[in-house]
Amino acid sequence: MALPVSFTEVAFAQPSRARVNLERLQGRLPEGVLTLLPTVLAQVPDADGALNELERFTREAGRRVLDSLARQPARLHYLLALFSHSRFLSETLIQQPDRITWLGRERHLARLRSKEDLLEDYARFATAALENDPALVLARFKRREYLRITLRDILGMAELGEITLELSLLADVLLEMALAAAQKELQQRYALPMTRDARGRVVPARFAVLSLGKLGGNELNYASDVDLLFLYAGAGETDAPDPGRRIANSEYFIRLAQRLLRIIAGITPQGPVYRVDMRLRPGGGEGDLAISLPAATQYYQQRAREWELQMLLKARHSAGDVGLVRDFLAAVEPSLYRGEMHFAAVESVLQAREEFDKKLDASGRLNVKLAPGGIRDIEFLVQCLQRLYGREDRWVRAAGTLLGLQKLYEKGYLPGRDHFRLASAYQFLRRVEHRLQLDQGQQTHTLPGDSSARALLARRCGLTGSATRSAVEEFQNLLEDHLRQVRAIYERVLPRTPQGGEPEEFALRSPPVVALPGGLSYGEVLKFLRIQDPGLCRVLEELEVPKRARKPFHTFLTAALASSRTFEQVSRAAAALPLAVDTLRLSEPLGTLLLRRPERLADLLPLLAAAPEAPGNQLDIPLPTAPRAPRAGFCALAEQSPSLGRQMAALRNAFRDAMFCWGVRELFSRRALETGLREYTALAEDLLRAALAVAEQHAGARSPRLAVIALGRLGTAEMDLGSDADLIFVTSDAESQGAARSVAEKFIHVVSGYTREGTLFPVDARLRPRGSEGELVQTAEALLDYLANKSEVWEAATYLKARAVAGDLRLGEELCAKVGAALAERFAQPGPRLGALREMRQRLEEGGKEDFKTGAGGLYDLDFLFSAQALARGAEAMAGHTLGQQADRWAPTEDKQLLRQAARFLRATDHAVRLVTGRATAQLPVGPRAEAVAELAGRWLGRRLDGAALADSLAEARRAVRGVFQRVFG
Repeated sequence: MALPVSFTEVAFAQPSRARVNLERLQGRLPEGVLTLLPTVLAQVPDADGALNELERFTREAGRRVLDSLARQPARLHYLLALFSHSRFLSETLIQQPDRITWLGRERHLARLRSKEDLLEDYARFATAALENDPALVLARFKRREYLRITLRDILGMAELGEITLELSLLADVLLEMALAAAQKELQQRYALPMTRDARGRVVPARFAVLSLGKLGGNELNYASDVDLLFLYAGAGETDAPDPGRRIANSEYFIRLAQRLLRIIAGITPQGPVYRVDMRLRPGGGEGDLAISLPAATQYYQQRAREWELQMLLKARHSAGDVGLVRDFLAAVEPSLYRGEMHFAAVESVLQAREEFDKKLDASGRLNVKLAPGGIRDIEFLVQCLQRLYGREDRWVRAAGTLLGLQKLYEKGYLPGRDHFRLASAYQFLRRVEHRLQLDQGQQTHTLPGDSSARALLARRCGLTGSATRSAVEEFQNLLEDHLRQVRAIYERVLPRTPQGGEPEEFALRSPPVVALPGGLSYGEVLKFLRIQDPGLCRVLEELEVPKRARKPFHTFLTAALASSRTFEQVSRAAAALPLAVDTLRLSEPLGTLLLRRPERLADLLPLLAAAPEAPGNQLDIPLPTAPRAPRAGFCALAEQSPSLGRQMAALRNAFRDAMFCWGVRELFSRRALETGLREYTALAEDLLRAALAVAEQHAGARSPRLAVIALGRLGTAEMDLGSDADLIFVTSDAESQGAARSVAEKFIHVVSGYTREGTLFPVDARLRPRGSEGELVQTAEALLDYLANKSEVWEAATYLKARAVAGDLRLGEELCAKVGAALAERFAQPGPRLGALREMRQRLEEGGKEDFKTGAGGLYDLDFLFSAQALARGAEAMAGHTLGQQADRWAPTEDKQLLRQAARFLRATDHAVRLVTGRATAQLPVGPRAEAVAELAGRWLGRRLDGAALADSLAEARRAVRGVFQRVFG
């Protein structure tokens, strides 16, 4: 018998078995679920495995759970995705079917859970648990959280860094809870271990759990061992009332470590909480389980081998006394970092690596961790460079491998080309490692030998193949390419002996290769360019580089030499180098974008055609064209890939390109302040519309009547660098609220989710009725009712700026038109209105005296002044009106000129601070940054300013604004 017609598009490897499973499911699953089933199965990498596990699941799950799959189709997707990726987690769901209901209710699935969040969750979980065995409670909690974390991973809701961090945070919480349980047991038997502090006072002795390896680097795998070190401080004994029950502190802490290990590593019906490896402690397997602070310090200062010191680069606090860990790491720090190249040290580490290589299994199958060019090579490379440069440059010290790579690149110790290749390879190899381990929940790094198993692994890694190449071939080519490139970098950067005669990788004649990537000096770069590109060299020799820009400009040049293509692009755009220097001098965020992509120099060329005296708006730099996506093309760009991760990456890359063009236009073109803010606002709106289209594509539901309403600076068309997007979400009726909520949650993730390409900007939805406790998506009727009958006056001031920016614009515009009427009636009386606004303003002002946003006479004074006037005049809409326009319209007649000038001055200062620092700080910076802020603010204000003059003028403007505020509000 053939498969049902609706399932013929599903790529079953075993159609006959699939048909049997479908027949069994006919009487168990609700009709709505059966209808959705072929669509969802076609989206998962292992349709056969998912259907097998679903059939088993329906045998155990009750009618309530199965019916919930029809009510919330997302749960079916969650279920089949987990079944398709992980057999060991499938068992958890089959044994505890209600876990899928819990996942469906989990509102924070798209958000990384902090340690505090996990501690609160564990407290609730443990309170409801029926078991008395702490190890079993911990194991059950871990398995439940693994369902959530894995789902975030396989659905593309989080990138590698977030997944490994959350796995590590979960391990920290479980270790902390296990330590608390172990301490409670031992203290009941022996009481507290006591010692004397430096002042001679009797105090409790300290104990801590340090994590090393993957856990120490906050890069834990799904099936990692946890490498631990137990440390204590304080000689003495316990203070049991009965002297016969007292024991020495050293014995107490060894027993505490033993009990902690039994809880964490002991066997439970759910398996051990974690496998624990204690072999990295001083003395290895022969050393004491718990070691005193003086003994540990002496060991690492005097006797530790090089590879043991290298392991400490990832040491951090996981549980117990954090101060004890801090004292230990400070004591051993001088031994960890080398001020010069130490080939013997590196050679020792390489020998340790070769010992690991011997563990390659006899089958000869590739091990992504230990193979040349694999995970271990990348980790060793990063750690060696950190030890070399970390003594003089603390910035490069970082426990995590990806963060360490980024920091080494930012400081010029790794060329951009090497950084990109190593980071890309590391993320790919770790993803492969995770997919291998998720299958059976085992610590494996070896690729399967069977071709069908490899094909499944490729699909689980998100590879689908193409018309000319299968998914397995695509996977194999990608894997081999990463391993080859990593190994080449590894052998070049960490040679056993200094090597010469390196093969040239680029058509560009390579500059001299140094033993380790530290970069060429500026003089060496010029010397090289005299031969390579005399024309570019002449431009550089005539270029005046101010002191503030020298280091970043040197970094820019060395980054430009990373490849022949980049070098050629920079050479062609050499006329724009003076503007590049000014960009690096004036703006840290724009300078960072230029350093990461030196070819962006070409985006500065159109500025050269504009005369310095050109009036505002004459200069028009075109936004990037394909493939770097113009603003209008954000939606089209996102549609080029069906993968959520790739769509998010495309939006982020295109937004950064467009933002760079906008930013340099702000630095160098002579145009009105408001013009730039409106342009950035339009850019943000275009992006939000594209993000909403992506969210609707991936949310599993489309709400035809969802309106995205902007408040705050986005509402007044003054969005700027560092601004949050204050948004509320409104739908037409209660029936579409559920679908709209799914879209809104996915939308927030698309915009604000952290990825390898960074984030776009934060979305703040807390201004909705009842804040975080209120429904994320409001119905239009409920929102208007709230504003008319329950809103506070500060909410009224906020909602005057409401403006529809995405989604169903007709619904949004109709709603915004009704907001004023609802607020006008509620806040018609001036006395209570002014009193409530004054009280709110006083609360915002507390603690921010120096802040020109919330402090006296700052931007908030102007906002409250103009909002009060708009409310008094029938709740007139403030949406789309910049601060200067608000002054023209709502400032008291006698103060209009004064407030117009103050508003312009404050906004220009705020905009300059954001362009210089990239942050929304509301205090003037100091030093060279202050001069850069003064220079930029002066351009928009039409006068020359230095740092001191800017500070004086700012204080004068704030005094004038506060005078008006006090007169109006009393």
